[in-house]
Amino acid sequence: MTTSRSRDYVLSDIDHHADYFVEHNYEIYEELRAECPIAHSTAHDGFYIFLDYDTVYSADHDVETFSSAPGRNVPAGDTPPQFVPLDSDPPLHTQYRRIGVPYFSPKLAKQDEPYFRSVATELIDEFIESGEADIVGQLTTPLPAIWILKMLGFDETRWADWVGWVHTMIHDRHSEHALAARDNVVKTVFEEINLRRTEGFRDDLLSVIMQGRVDGEPLPDHLIFTYAHLMLIGGMDTTSGLTGNALVQLIRQPELRERLIREPSILPQATEEFLRHDTPAQTQGRTVTKDCVYKGQEFKAGDKVLLSHAAANRDPKVFPDPDKIDFDRKPNRHIAFGVGPHRCLGSHHAKVMFEVMISEILSRLPDFTLAGDIEYFPDGGDVWAVRRLPIRFTPGPRSR
Repeated sequence: MTTSRSRDYVLSDIDHHADYFVEHNYEIYEELRAECPIAHSTAHDGFYIFLDYDTVYSADHDVETFSSAPGRNVPAGDTPPQFVPLDSDPPLHTQYRRIGVPYFSPKLAKQDEPYFRSVATELIDEFIESGEADIVGQLTTPLPAIWILKMLGFDETRWADWVGWVHTMIHDRHSEHALAARDNVVKTVFEEINLRRTEGFRDDLLSVIMQGRVDGEPLPDHLIFTYAHLMLIGGMDTTSGLTGNALVQLIRQPELRERLIREPSILPQATEEFLRHDTPAQTQGRTVTKDCVYKGQEFKAGDKVLLSHAAANRDPKVFPDPDKIDFDRKPNRHIAFGVGPHRCLGSHHAKVMFEVMISEILSRLPDFTLAGDIEYFPDGGDVWAVRRLPIRFTPGPRSR
């Protein structure tokens, strides 16, 4: 691959954790994909980036060649935790995943819709009379956080503490606060584990994880912790990220908002298009298990690979005019949730929550406009999302 310069980055040493990536991610994907579907970066001791739809889709299914077991992070870090079920391969992965699957079915997601709407209503009531809000900080972040804490059986009123810790660990991992955030998560999750050991199991997801069996044996404490931790990360980051990213588009393209208000029945298909166009979970890492040739590229055992689901979702060979948001796009076989064994466990709940939040905003704050700077989280290589989105709107009444 040739080296070329565009703005403040060089394609040959692309770093998905760098500041420039947050602003230029889709531009970078397009430039790289135009040269080859598999690119190589010299950053982080070298890794490959899979960019087109077919390459990413196939690799997601080929777990024998592209393993998740060593961990998904590029770079791996000093002592990466093993987050189950994500950092595992079949057949172990299948057993880990089976423990939590009953809590995340499409049926339960639909049954939870009234709960999501009730929480959204209460959250909007807190600011609707003022005519202004940080819609990410006051709605799209707390709702998913409250839900996953409720699922795990944790204190939902502490959602702000949990969000602060989780976001610091994901997006500000190199800050001085990251270690303290991790310590708080470890301490509090283990307090919950010990409570259930001393007081008995409850009707919650943490109790289910603690009672799970893999190869006939209970999970050791460190895997119980990482399983619960993974649920917290998934619940507190990506759904809010999707909603914030979509709201930015509705501000920039008011005709999209007007159509959703005029035709609310198209919201489910609009949801799929926002997932494709503004994918929050940008990449996942894999480790090559053996010397091989894949899609014409030679790999060595141990090579690090980054699967870019976000880049694949804008592959023009699969999605004509990929940079356009088209609510009528059919088919729309996006892979925003991943595909294969590692497809996102909470995808059904994420879509229902997203649709509830968008519909409540369009119903109660239909004329919202941008009231300040849009602030994205730093380090958008794993999760690309809005941190702060200030809006103004015509003040309205509380619901009760």
